[in-house]
Amino acid sequence: MSAPATAAAIREAADEDWAWKMLLQGRDHLRLMLTREDGSDAAWEAAPATTGQTGFDTLLAVLTAHEFEAAGEDPPDWTRNKALPDPWIPKHPFMEREEIIEETPDYLARVNIFVPARDLVTA
Repeated sequence: MSAPATAAAIREAADEDWAWKMLLQGRDHLRLMLTREDGSDAAWEAAPATTGQTGFDTLLAVLTAHEFEAAGEDPPDWTRNKALPDPWIPKHPFMEREEIIEETPDYLARVNIFVPARDLVTA
């Protein structure tokens, strides 16, 4: 997946659960590409169209930048987003608002997105 393909998959998702799966699948593909060090991560240089939701747009940009930085690479220009004007705290099946905020990584909290770190972990 590339950034444009990931954004399209999120936009076309039938429900929010599937949108999250597509977001994390795209992030995982990027992570794999970055470990290969064969230039395949260039697929993520192209700016994606909107996902249709500002929260997901910003989250896709922040996760992408985070992965590039973790790999010691410069993030694509399109990932340099400003913080959301209002906090985005997606509904959680069993955590309260305060717990979500406490368990959110700093790099997400800085842009006003609140998602527990464990919800970003994939197998």
